[in-house]
Amino acid sequence: MAKAEISLQPYSIREYLKTPEQWKDSMRKVREIGYRSVQIGRVAGLTPQETKDHLDSLGMELSTYCGDLFSIRDDIDGFIKECKLFDVDEIMIGTMPAEFRVDREGYEKAIALMNEVGKQLSQAGIYLAYHNHAQEFRRWGLNGVRGIDLLFDELNPDYVHFMLDTHWVQSGGGDVIEYIKKCKGRMQYIHVKDYRIAPINYHTWFGATPKEFAEIGEGNLPWPEIIETCKAQGINIFIVEQDNTYLRNAFDAVEISFNNLVKYGLKA
Repeated sequence: MAKAEISLQPYSIREYLKTPEQWKDSMRKVREIGYRSVQIGRVAGLTPQETKDHLDSLGMELSTYCGDLFSIRDDIDGFIKECKLFDVDEIMIGTMPAEFRVDREGYEKAIALMNEVGKQLSQAGIYLAYHNHAQEFRRWGLNGVRGIDLLFDELNPDYVHFMLDTHWVQSGGGDVIEYIKKCKGRMQYIHVKDYRIAPINYHTWFGATPKEFAEIGEGNLPWPEIIETCKAQGINIFIVEQDNTYLRNAFDAVEISFNNLVKYGLKA
């Protein structure tokens, strides 16, 4: 069976994943919603084999694996073994370590480390993948370079892919469609969450544009065009993530995103 086009990053439901028992129960709930794919890393309190056995029992698979950069660097062989166990070809890092984010020099050190780790993973047929937030769009100095520019210019596409996050590209001032196209040949999977302009209930300054995370289809992003652009480039797996669901239950939020992606034509 082909891999599911809709996957879930369980960070969206992290408040329900605090023990192995909660994690197992939450995966059952996620499967009942309709997801048969998740993007996870190492699960506290479970061995990789125990994690796989539980997902197998639910008829679930992994889209990609994930971990932090230093942990992958320090345990390359372990991560490769786990990728083979879960039959995935990419490990996402959610961001670069905080100490590298301060200035250009820090970015260049992080990029060098990502290229080296990616090169080692590539020997096993696995890519490292970088997931952006808004901070990469910060510009250093008048007409200066941005972190995102350095990443595109200096990450080695033979070893390191991108895993763009639609909300964070928009939040950083980028054009989502433009950046998806910019990743041609450098991205296999994409993180999807909507970007919503929130109601202004606390003042009357009409220039304000308070932003919120939002369920797919409940915000301002052009989903039919995003999906069409991705598919034109061979990106067929869309990983749902929502950092904050505000007053809405997290399971309800990820269900709305799932159902709307199905309505947009994606296959579960």
